Amino acid sequence: MSRPQVVIASRELFPFGGGGIGTYIAQTARVLAPLADVTMLTASWYRDKYAELSALGDPRVDYDGARVEFVDVPEPHEYGTFYSHMHLYSHRLVERLRALFPDGGPDLIEFPDYLGEGFVATQARRGGDPFFAGTTIAVRLHTSAEMCEVLNGYLDRDFERRISRDLERRTLRDADVLLHAGGDILASYRRFYGDDLAPGVLVRHPLDDDPTTEQATAPATNEDGPLRMIYLGRCERRKGVQDLFAALLAFTADWRLTVLGRDTDTAPLGRSMRRTLELQAAGDHRITFLDDIPRADVRATMAAHDLVVLPSRWECWPYVALEAMQAGVPVLAPRVGGFAELIQPSAAPGWLTPRPGAEALMAALGPFVAEPARVRSARDPHALRNHVAALTDPDAIRRGYASLLKPADTTQKQVVTTPADPVPLVTVVIPYYGLHAFLEEAVASVVAQTYPRVEVIVVNDGSFGPADVALAEVATRYPVRVISQANGGLSAARNFGITQARGRYVLPLDADNVLEPTFIARCVALLEAREDIHFVTSWNRFIDPDGVPYPAPNEGYRPIGNWSAIVHERNVAGDGTAVLRRRLFEQHHYLEDLTAFEDWALYRELHDAGRFGHVIPEMLWRYRIRPTSMLQAVGVPQEERLQAEVDALIREQEVTWVSTNG
Repeated sequence: MSRPQVVIASRELFPFGGGGIGTYIAQTARVLAPLADVTMLTASWYRDKYAELSALGDPRVDYDGARVEFVDVPEPHEYGTFYSHMHLYSHRLVERLRALFPDGGPDLIEFPDYLGEGFVATQARRGGDPFFAGTTIAVRLHTSAEMCEVLNGYLDRDFERRISRDLERRTLRDADVLLHAGGDILASYRRFYGDDLAPGVLVRHPLDDDPTTEQATAPATNEDGPLRMIYLGRCERRKGVQDLFAALLAFTADWRLTVLGRDTDTAPLGRSMRRTLELQAAGDHRITFLDDIPRADVRATMAAHDLVVLPSRWECWPYVALEAMQAGVPVLAPRVGGFAELIQPSAAPGWLTPRPGAEALMAALGPFVAEPARVRSARDPHALRNHVAALTDPDAIRRGYASLLKPADTTQKQVVTTPADPVPLVTVVIPYYGLHAFLEEAVASVVAQTYPRVEVIVVNDGSFGPADVALAEVATRYPVRVISQANGGLSAARNFGITQARGRYVLPLDADNVLEPTFIARCVALLEAREDIHFVTSWNRFIDPDGVPYPAPNEGYRPIGNWSAIVHERNVAGDGTAVLRRRLFEQHHYLEDLTAFEDWALYRELHDAGRFGHVIPEMLWRYRIRPTSMLQAVGVPQEERLQAEVDALIREQEVTWVSTNG
């Protein structure tokens, strides 16, 4: 019997880059080696260095049999129609998975939450992609980029950063499970993001056993001299280092603080935090700043101090706390996140402040600064190491992962590709005005669908020229119904066609576009399985008037869905080619005053009504770009004007204008 296949994806990997996440990935791969065949999927930044270290036999890249594969990191000129660097990277990651596992996805894929690396994979899995049919998608909670920005006091309004925050949020919702290490981590995420997240599963972090790091032993206790404290971590607002300085500098008694960590620009107005701390310290001899030291020396450096102080405003499950305790040094930290369980005074020496901030730190550190013996006498390296061993037990971690490798209940995340009986009727509404050259190809693509129950309505929007005899010719060759109206525009034609529809679902299709054979089946399967999804669309492929595909990187449109609030400023929801529940049109319709962007306006309305759709991240239909199309001739040149018209028309509909006075 073949062994389970596990993929751990992360752009960070020790020893090449990143902090705790990179370390976690490397050690998790080693711990899982007896359980499964492990593949680490990381960024191509490290490809050459990995080859170099492997050739040298460097033990740091010996992952106990786990293989390392790489995803090409996008350059800005390659973004094309992707919304952000991470949107494209997450797509490339899925394509790399398909290449590595040609017979179907692995049993388990684990993504970090940071930057939404697993967005396209979860979007595809939720959309019924057969590749992921047997795959459990897990997202490990490390601290999202959005949480970091909030805790660092600056929510960047840049479009790409906002999109990345949305990708993170959606990935946390659409994953099969969220992995957390304990404490208050999962509860914190639910307080931050709301309860609409994937279910949580507790699986601890293994402890880094970097082969170049020797086990440090606690030095002999020095009963003399001031309290020796060390802060380890980036000089960053969210790490609470400013709070620590404010607390300690209020004491007139003697003490010593060592600060070891890289600088960041998280001080007010984006200034250097290191420089801000130096100004705050004003040359105080009690504070020593250390530059980077070799990783092998970190635990010994900690062991030379009485106390590790980690004053973070929130923290997930930091390795530095585990490493400090393994080095025999007690930790003081606020009762937040993972600290709530990592530090257990009943099991091993350590102290929790009731909350973050300078005031709580002053209250906790004051007695220790006054009487350092309180800390030194409590120091118990044996108890600390036993506590760490219990928290990082490899067998317990393997049991946690083994439970994820069992057949999962996927009814909420993965859908079948065949809808339930009775098979619902889908009405395809094709507005027509002068597109005789393309109409038959559009209709033929509908008739060729793998989905068995489709009716086709062609709405002639007042087009009665000689070439429009194509309507009659198509009607004689294909099972379509042609209806006519006075010329009213695309929105009016769609609305009229929908009023004549008999199907449970409707699909507006422009007369010059082309469906791939499985488009309707894939969309209906998802709609039948999930009542909370109100429409389904997909990525599309751009073609020219002759049907020739556009080249990369602008080869198609890749929306993410109308669940994103960014839909109010840009159409990230999708094109009009979508399968929608017909009952939506009892309350909504295409705005007939618009000459373009009518689909965007509808998706905005649906967003505001809490009716969200899903985007299948595959190119399941073709969008024909014609120089004379309404979008190219009017929509693109007049985009700003049209967006303002959409804003006004939606607002107009929200107001009751008729007098309500008796």
